[in-house]
Amino acid sequence: MTGPRRSRPKFTREAAVRLWLHRQGLTRPRGSTPLDAAAFVDHLERTGALQLDSVNVVDRAHYLTLWSRFGPYDRSKVDRWVYGDRLAYEYWGHEASVLPISHLPLGRRRMRRFPPESWSGRAWWDRYATSTASKRRVLRRLRAEGPLESVDFQPRPGEREEKTDSLAWRLKEDKRSLKLLWHDGRVAVTGRRHFRCIYDVAERVYPDGPAATLAEYHDSWLLTGLSGCGIAPERHLVNYFTGPELNAAERRRVIARNLRKKRIVEVDVEGLRGPCYALPEHLGGIDGLPEPAGTTLICPFDSLLWQRKRAAELLDFHYTVEIYVPAAKRKYGYYVLPILHDGRLVGRLDPKLHRDRGVLEIRALHLEPGLAPTARFGTALNDAIADLADFLGATDVVMPPSA
Repeated sequence: MTGPRRSRPKFTREAAVRLWLHRQGLTRPRGSTPLDAAAFVDHLERTGALQLDSVNVVDRAHYLTLWSRFGPYDRSKVDRWVYGDRLAYEYWGHEASVLPISHLPLGRRRMRRFPPESWSGRAWWDRYATSTASKRRVLRRLRAEGPLESVDFQPRPGEREEKTDSLAWRLKEDKRSLKLLWHDGRVAVTGRRHFRCIYDVAERVYPDGPAATLAEYHDSWLLTGLSGCGIAPERHLVNYFTGPELNAAERRRVIARNLRKKRIVEVDVEGLRGPCYALPEHLGGIDGLPEPAGTTLICPFDSLLWQRKRAAELLDFHYTVEIYVPAAKRKYGYYVLPILHDGRLVGRLDPKLHRDRGVLEIRALHLEPGLAPTARFGTALNDAIADLADFLGATDVVMPPSA
């Protein structure tokens, strides 16, 4: 005869938010911890990755994400840790990302399964695919010439005079092959120049090692998501870490397997439709976590906002990256940075760095309805903006007239 079913541990929404911000490195005031190699790797291991993005209205996404936590630092050190010391590598985590080198076995499993089954049958994939001959040409050039950029696959001076359709097609195809070979693991990013990827054959970049098993790869969707989120229902983990692309049935199997093996536990959060899940080791000290303190600005591609449904349900903050919204339909601005103040997302500002003039322009500032700004908040926000300007090398800040 079986005994009564044990009730699930229950946590307040505030406790879940506190653990979430702790895992994201956002409970202490910005700059409380210096950014050294150990802190950099710890951030990657906790959150899973730093998302890369080419938009440079303020700064590159991965640099800005680190600034939100650590304050101003030397970007060249981050580049050295990734491309020189190989503490991390570039691959697919949450979109294109910088990932901890400890995750390379998971990356290798994805490389071996590329293209993912979820891509099959898509017309755009058929258009993007390239010939075996093109891939061989790219690999031959990399082995013979060493690291190359995409721009190195432009027509050479003598070739420009030919101007044949076949030449143009071949060069365009080889550029696509370069990216596809990165996805399938035969090519790796060995560095960046002005944010442009520098590629080389993978054996000269990645250290030797095994690939994860398929079960380990699938489990990484759940375990990485819970590492970054703390406590979360399944819907908050979907699209947090997109390396494994799992359908609903696969996600249910992964959750059931990890519950059975006691790697995760099932919990309830007051006011949050569940069930929720957590790593057992994160729950023991949850009551002793400090209350979030400090004010900082959050990059649109920050891991805190990878799952926007989570921000809406736990922080009552509804966020859209309006880069992809037509200008006339934008509500808040092009590259909006949410304002995190004492553990709450309380507003958003729309900045633009004018590098030629050394000016950080705040084009708009919007505070959340119901926020009663205090003098302390105003001082803290101004300090955060000034600190960002310092990090960006701006010598002046221009605020909107209404601020």
